[in-house]
Amino acid sequence: MADSSADRRRVFLAYRTVFTGPHVHIRKSKKVREVIEQHQGSFQPLLRDFGFDKVVEIVKTLLDQRVFESELKAKIAFPELFQTSAARDVQRNESENDAARSVAEALEELTSASERGGLGDDHNDDNIPKASEPAAKIALSLYPSYLPYRTQHLILTVAQRQLEECCFDFATKWLPSLLEDHKWDCAEAVELTKWTRTLAKRCDKLPASALDNCSEAPPKEVFFSTNVLRHTAVHRLPTTARGIQKMIQSASRLAQTLGDQSRASELENLHLELGSRIRDMELNKNFLENRLDEQLQAISEQRAELDRKEREAIATMLQEDEENKLLIGSFLEDAVNITFGRPDEAGPVESINVVNGAHESDGDDGDERENAVARGLL
Repeated sequence: MADSSADRRRVFLAYRTVFTGPHVHIRKSKKVREVIEQHQGSFQPLLRDFGFDKVVEIVKTLLDQRVFESELKAKIAFPELFQTSAARDVQRNESENDAARSVAEALEELTSASERGGLGDDHNDDNIPKASEPAAKIALSLYPSYLPYRTQHLILTVAQRQLEECCFDFATKWLPSLLEDHKWDCAEAVELTKWTRTLAKRCDKLPASALDNCSEAPPKEVFFSTNVLRHTAVHRLPTTARGIQKMIQSASRLAQTLGDQSRASELENLHLELGSRIRDMELNKNFLENRLDEQLQAISEQRAELDRKEREAIATMLQEDEENKLLIGSFLEDAVNITFGRPDEAGPVESINVVNGAHESDGDDGDERENAVARGLL
């Protein structure tokens, strides 16, 4: 029996995050089973609903069709996953922009406070402006996209440490006297923003070969672009997944500019991995939002039909009540007429007869009196 499109789509959305990189080229069923077994704990609900063998079968089919490998083939296989309405696009863009603006305002306040000396190592985080939380933005939207905070913090702190080591290695090679004067004997001795500020001041005095700036941005802009990464990590500011991706891109660019090809390559790989995972997450969000839109549309139509039935039921009740009222009235009128006679027939006729009878009686009495007088009786 062929698997339904809904089943295949559900498996694709789940295992799209697993069958990436070298795994997209797997074709043997045994290897597919091994990979699925390795991630069994992450997909228990799906495996419980479908069964292990069915999931393996569907994944194997999708791999054979290269659906995991090619987004074009994925669009052909599951066009509904990539469809979106103009209204949703506007909503998603606005939510992303609002979140980015909120984080930027928070970071600007932090930077200003730091420059005024208002924030030290013992500062109170309760006074730090917070970026807007996603749940308060748009009730029926899953955007903007956020990573679990633990994941965000891990990514940013690792990237920060990599950049600090990168700056220390650069200073060791090109500015050894700087390290000796300040007694900086390790990367951890200086935080990232101080490293970039210090190196930016001296970059004009360095040999041209010292910096490998392939971007169009001036070197100082490249140095300072990573400040947001440090502030976000240190002050625990939740930021969007796209915002994190942008920070890692800036980190990779700084490592490249400082000539650290190894760390630049590692950070660029992380940047690409983030982009891929965010794409997977957004694809799932789009599907969930589109499904909700369809469900809400169906509910709206059902509600309209129920409203029509409600109005119809109320009208029927009122009409039948009116008809029953008229029926009861007619029964009561018949009862009164049967008991007392019809007022427009029996009543007036009886009255006339009574009056006429009275007049006739008066006439008879007059005639008797005249006869008695004539006979001399009166």
